[in-house]
Amino acid sequence: MKNIWFFPILLLSFLLSACLEAPNNYTHLPPGKWRGILKLTDPEQSENIAQLGEDQKIKDYFELPFNLFVEYQGEEMKVYLLNGPEKIEIEQVHLGRDASTAKDTLMMRMTAFDTYMDGFYEENTIEGYWVVNYKTGYRIPYIINFGEEHRFTKNPVENTADFSGDWKMVFDYENDPYTGIGEFSQNKNQLNGTIRTETGDYRYLQGNAYEDKLRLSVFDGAHAFLFSGTLDQDTIYGEFRSGKHYKTKWYATKDVSFQLANPNEMTAATTQAPIDFNYKNSDGSNFSLSSLPSDKLTIVNIMGTWCPNCKDEINYLKELEASGKYDLSIVSLAFERYKNESKALEKLSNYKSAMDMNWPIVLGGYADKKANSEQLEFIDKLYSYPTMLVLDGNKIIRHIHTGFSGPATSKYAAFKSEMNDLLTTLNKEL
Repeated sequence: MKNIWFFPILLLSFLLSACLEAPNNYTHLPPGKWRGILKLTDPEQSENIAQLGEDQKIKDYFELPFNLFVEYQGEEMKVYLLNGPEKIEIEQVHLGRDASTAKDTLMMRMTAFDTYMDGFYEENTIEGYWVVNYKTGYRIPYIINFGEEHRFTKNPVENTADFSGDWKMVFDYENDPYTGIGEFSQNKNQLNGTIRTETGDYRYLQGNAYEDKLRLSVFDGAHAFLFSGTLDQDTIYGEFRSGKHYKTKWYATKDVSFQLANPNEMTAATTQAPIDFNYKNSDGSNFSLSSLPSDKLTIVNIMGTWCPNCKDEINYLKELEASGKYDLSIVSLAFERYKNESKALEKLSNYKSAMDMNWPIVLGGYADKKANSEQLEFIDKLYSYPTMLVLDGNKIIRHIHTGFSGPATSKYAAFKSEMNDLLTTLNKEL
């Protein structure tokens, strides 16, 4: 009797194991180029979309394309986000197996920005969600396909308008207008560039021009920006979307005389006396600005770990520190998106490790410009994260730089030169 049941059970086990066999020929992602799409919904739809069941499809969405590159260094798999000339390594990538579905699972964590992408991988396609941890319920569905490298359009389009050059841009012109400068370069249908505003830049934008239209996007793990526009005579009219939570209209005209406010004059010190502050360090210990050496200059980097421009400024400060040219101390004063202090301090600790920072990063509190402006009594107003304060050896504010126009912009080289001149002068006073 025992032998009668043994063989059917053995056969059933064999068949089940065959069904669980991996549906692809790779133990990891195939190397090469990938193209993804974030499926953005309208802000007014977001609340309802977040409540949809896993089996319900999002029918109405706007495609934000992005590109990935996979390579192997020995046995280690590396995955990068690509935006124009920028190549951002995703800090943690793990390919596993879901026993309940017999599918490969992929987890990609952008540790510095506290976001991640999880999904299922099957037949050279990854499908899942991009999740922002510090925004409750904030996730956007995506699909990524292997072997594709275009951004918006695959094939060149004849009779395409020329969008290259600098454009004066006005955003949200029907409600609360703010300005920017679009810096675009075009090679046939390939369009790249950035947009500078008075609080920072929109980093490396990549896209296409075709006929009288432009499309640009950036996805760096922190922000997902989508720009669309149509040229009407000498004016571009368009729409700007940030994730699924924000959209606004914009227009742009060629105006070579237009300038943004001077970032060195936007924020003013309210005192000529030495400044000090006391906050918790990322390790939970108490930190006082006055504890830093008096025989060195000090840079206070007011920032948030959620902010890509802040990351650009920190990379600049790391470069500055590594140069060894100046007697310099640095401290990052962070305003975070977590109201829970323990959670915020944990985030700072993870960020410091991910960014390989050699200086203290302290918790100023929750990110709220109005409240933070009142809190920082030594400046008249906090316009932007980041804001950089340069202090002399007595901890007196000697220079304030608002916002950050980083390496994607035409102003970055001039900024570095100006800072070198300033620090050289102040260093001589020590």
